[in-house]
Amino acid sequence: MIKNQKVAVALAALLVAPLLTTTTAAAAPQPTDPPTPSIPQKYLDQPIQWSVCSFDAQIKRLYPQAPTTNCAKVKVPMDWANPTAHPDIEVAISYSKATGTSRGLMASNPGGPGGAGLTLSAALATEKPQLFSDFDLLGFDPRGFGQSTPLQCITTAEELEALPVTPDYKERTKLTHRVEVAEAKLLADACSATEFGQFVSSQQTVYDMEFLRALFKSRQLSFIGYSYGTWLGGWYADAYPSKVGRFVLDSNMDWTHTQWQNVNFDPFSGQRRRDTQLFPWIARHADQITGLGSTPAQVKARYNGIRASLVTLVKAGESSVRGDDLDGKIYSTIYGNVRFIRATLDILVHDEFVKDPSASGAVELRHVDKAWARLSPELQAFDTLAAIRARYGVTAAAADTVAAVQVDSAKSVLADARQTAARATSGDQPVNLGAIGTTVRCNDTAWSHDPKFYLREADRMARKYDFFGYMNGVPMCAFWKYAPQDRKLDLKGSPRMLMVQAELDPATAYEGALRTHNDTLRATRFVAIDDEGQHGQYIGSASACAEAIGDRFVFTGELPGKDQVCGTSPLPAELSVFPVDGPVDGNAVRLPKSRANTGKTSPMLQQVRDIVAAGSLR
Repeated sequence: MIKNQKVAVALAALLVAPLLTTTTAAAAPQPTDPPTPSIPQKYLDQPIQWSVCSFDAQIKRLYPQAPTTNCAKVKVPMDWANPTAHPDIEVAISYSKATGTSRGLMASNPGGPGGAGLTLSAALATEKPQLFSDFDLLGFDPRGFGQSTPLQCITTAEELEALPVTPDYKERTKLTHRVEVAEAKLLADACSATEFGQFVSSQQTVYDMEFLRALFKSRQLSFIGYSYGTWLGGWYADAYPSKVGRFVLDSNMDWTHTQWQNVNFDPFSGQRRRDTQLFPWIARHADQITGLGSTPAQVKARYNGIRASLVTLVKAGESSVRGDDLDGKIYSTIYGNVRFIRATLDILVHDEFVKDPSASGAVELRHVDKAWARLSPELQAFDTLAAIRARYGVTAAAADTVAAVQVDSAKSVLADARQTAARATSGDQPVNLGAIGTTVRCNDTAWSHDPKFYLREADRMARKYDFFGYMNGVPMCAFWKYAPQDRKLDLKGSPRMLMVQAELDPATAYEGALRTHNDTLRATRFVAIDDEGQHGQYIGSASACAEAIGDRFVFTGELPGKDQVCGTSPLPAELSVFPVDGPVDGNAVRLPKSRANTGKTSPMLQQVRDIVAAGSLR
């Protein structure tokens, strides 16, 4: 097994030869850094109306000694490059003072793009109370999302009703191609329909972050970023290297490359997590899970059979429960190890449905309850029946129950919007699709504007990765009308930052994270976690080793003297770690050149993670 510094050397060799000779979009000019704007004094002098955050009581239930967290909204320019050219917008923030001697301001981001982070810093501290004592904690919803001024993606009932439909995006037919092109164009038009659309970008959010640091008069900013939050962290460090405090970048995007290259990792990284960890786990628990198989091959065959039956019912007009929706549920749910039980339940619920379809064409209470009964009590202890019922909308969540979050994808947004359009009184009636996180991706880096390029790639990926190879289809960025505000990241002048990466992460591929590390060797230290696939590691990690390294850095500033490989703890309801021959062991997918946790985390932190995972396809 390759260990320590050998990881970067061995894998750097693997990263030279292209995996995908057709995956690089049309050559674009090399990005250059935009000018760093000054902050007009009026924004720093603005009066701020603070009030106790609505979630403060929940924080104190989880950690009674927590300081009070206050919330407010602050005004920032819509466009930092031209502060007077557009109306101001608002960014929602939360803040608490350190209970001990403050080491400065600590912010965070949960991912996305588009993940709301207002509660995250406080939620992390309920799991790691030393954050409350050592840092002033800042949470914020990025511009365009959550309680900040919302991005509005506006279309009309007529345009929605004109959209073609396909029974299954996985079937790479002319109909599917036509659907994907039409949906992408509608989404691009909708999200660029207001003047705000072009300014919902990473670079503008980085300027917002620097404004918040200055607003609180903190000399530097410390930061814990997950997933897309690593992109924000890397961009901030490149734009404001002298202001970088202690940055933990966890579950890293390949943030020195393009947004397209990042989303094109998803099919292989998602399939690797499913096939090397979820399905083997289900097979090993065949005595505790009824009817899915006792080998990974049997589990996969059963999954494919269930999915095929779902598609057959949709094509017959007898069901609205789609096979591609099941794929999306599984992809987002396996972000977390403890959610293997929920992923298993999703498969079982759909199995019950295809065995006994409902007259309503939807999942009903009996399907959920029968699925639940197919799990042993030991596995049921990792979730609740009430949460799963609420997840499928067959009962309302009880007042004391946190509902299992439903997957929120761009495709489901359009499906819901079409239902709204069907009730419209006129074709020109506007319909707000809400804030689509892909807008950020379109504004950040250059994309090909040839839909055929993406169709060919989705067709090829669907053949190569049979789980979710088709997932990207044609992105709305193919039709985006605004030029991106990109950066050329070199991190010149930045102190070292800590990168933490699980080997089998389904959402941010290990290979891409390592490539970014190799691009930034002078400014990053890399901690790999062998045989681990959870998305989001530091704070509540399955790896005691990674947790300890993160703690030393966050609370003392000490980084390892060299890159590290950590071990991890077993998956739920298991006593040992089962090895996977993955990229840490030298078995990487080739890319284009260029303390032990129990599995249970703070319920508030788990809810933040679930929401971000569920919105990962939006």
